[in-house]
Amino acid sequence: MVDVTTAHFLHLCRIISPNFTLYTEMIHCNALVYNPKDLYNFFGEPWEGKVVQLGGSDPKAMAKAAKLVQDDGYKEVNLNVGCPSPRVQKGAFGAVLMKTPNTVVEIIQEMRSVGVTIPITVKCRIGVDEFDSYEYLYDFIKLISTTTGVDHFIVHARKCWLKGLSPKQNRSVPPLKYEVVYQLAKDFPNLTITINGGFNTTAHIREQLSLVDGVMIGREVMDRPMFLATVDASHHNVLPENIKTTEEVVDEYLDYVMTEYERGTPHSNSIVMAPLKMLYGGRRGKEYRRRLAALIMPRTKPLPEIVRDMQQMMQEMDFAGSGSGAESDNDNDNDGNVPAQLSACA
Repeated sequence: MVDVTTAHFLHLCRIISPNFTLYTEMIHCNALVYNPKDLYNFFGEPWEGKVVQLGGSDPKAMAKAAKLVQDDGYKEVNLNVGCPSPRVQKGAFGAVLMKTPNTVVEIIQEMRSVGVTIPITVKCRIGVDEFDSYEYLYDFIKLISTTTGVDHFIVHARKCWLKGLSPKQNRSVPPLKYEVVYQLAKDFPNLTITINGGFNTTAHIREQLSLVDGVMIGREVMDRPMFLATVDASHHNVLPENIKTTEEVVDEYLDYVMTEYERGTPHSNSIVMAPLKMLYGGRRGKEYRRRLAALIMPRTKPLPEIVRDMQQMMQEMDFAGSGSGAESDNDNDNDGNVPAQLSACA
């Protein structure tokens, strides 16, 4: 989700619903260590429920980065040991760290030694390359949890191949093995186990919450952010009249854009406006995205002009008059408040 779950995208998600734990894109620890005054530009405003994902393999640099995150007011840090991209392989972090669990332990212990007291969680795969047996995963979780005190693991239910598959293929080619994560939850009843991978209906999410402690939703939220509103209706007992329409979400987001502009946050027009792209589906959604792309160009166009033109475009397209709103996934039964964690953005 690098370059997707930016601070701007997370703010859009929070406008849609405040009821989810949101994970930032993974940022390498050195980016923070070398730019300690730029954390707001990386992650946006700190709030309860925003988790900063860090990548890296140097325990001291990771510890410095985590301390900066804590000192700037962020409430939780996540160590990503599941990303399979070529960039993380070259830097020997991400999923590579699953091969060296002692390094993961050293990183977390170093974080604690420099005074990081906020929660630390670990996001991993069920396996990597030939290290894909359940015994290996069990030992990995046991070592980290017993030596560091980490008690929350977010587990992507696919293994990954660091050689031979692209990051995109690693999201689809290795089969999903949910039963492996279910077994972890049984074997480690004192840990919080969140499952990740392929969840795109409220029925599928509900099924998981009877077997594990939480569900992380990634690609579905990227492709259809208003899915969060659908999950709200099904799992958080939010009444329809309290769910924002897509038009209300756009209006609030444009207010945020102007606030960031006046603050002087140094991001390009395309990055700031990108979160709005996938709010509408169908044929009207295609027209909406075509017109939005045209509004953003040229790159030198002042952001206030883009906001003004976007507001005019929304009036012309008159989505409100066509009865738009949170999309349904044909799963309308409401099971009330669910005592489990729902996370967005892998």
